[in-house]
Amino acid sequence: MLRIATAQSPITSDPKKNVAGICSLILEAAASGADCIHFPEAALSGYVKSEIKSWSDVDWEELEASLDEVRACCAETGVWAFVGCNHRHPELRRPLNSLHIIDGQGRAIARYDKRYCSNSEITDWYAAGNQPVTVDIKGTRLGFLICIEVQFPEFFMEYERLGVDCVCLSSGPGLEMFRIQCQGHAAGNCYWLSYSVPENGRAGEPSCFIGPYGKIIAQCEHNAAGLVINEIDPSDAKWDIPVNKARPWRRTARVGEIYREQNTS
Repeated sequence: MLRIATAQSPITSDPKKNVAGICSLILEAAASGADCIHFPEAALSGYVKSEIKSWSDVDWEELEASLDEVRACCAETGVWAFVGCNHRHPELRRPLNSLHIIDGQGRAIARYDKRYCSNSEITDWYAAGNQPVTVDIKGTRLGFLICIEVQFPEFFMEYERLGVDCVCLSSGPGLEMFRIQCQGHAAGNCYWLSYSVPENGRAGEPSCFIGPYGKIIAQCEHNAAGLVINEIDPSDAKWDIPVNKARPWRRTARVGEIYREQNTS
């Protein structure tokens, strides 16, 4: 069983302000017994087109120092953190839109780089990633996606094949349709889904946590920093049908042999 916090943090163009909010929520998650905490897209760095107007305005050394603060907070609390932050790769012409995966000892375990950037992102701002990322925490497998990737069901099906128990989708302002799509992906693949968006989402839908039936289990308050903590427990009897019956049956159905057998005389 894994206790996961879905965060809703304020985002500015100043990493020093952002890291203060991030660390405050990590401490709150730790005090509530969470094993890990999931943050929005660009939570530490700020997002291009809104908080960031030009890459020349970014102090990359300051950003790295702020990321070190997050790592230190994880090490202090023992809580894993999945933190949205732009990443400058030495071999790429443009930065990446990334989720940094930091374990409870403060170590950089993995980094998910957004694969399907939006038209404006790939035209003017970012390089694209090229692979899924999964991590296992206390026997629970998590996968990661960012924002507009909610529009691509093949990514969610890919993570189902990779055996994830929960997908963590980090996004910008909480669009109503994005959240509806998250519910559909959770229900269609019979896993949990953490949807994290910024506190400064104005009229958008807040961060939430979705169960394997596709129902929203808990959500943050509108336009307020905070978090919700939920459990991922496949052994809980209330999830028996979607997790232990429907999900394996759907895998069998996709292979198709059970249908071909019916057509054999």
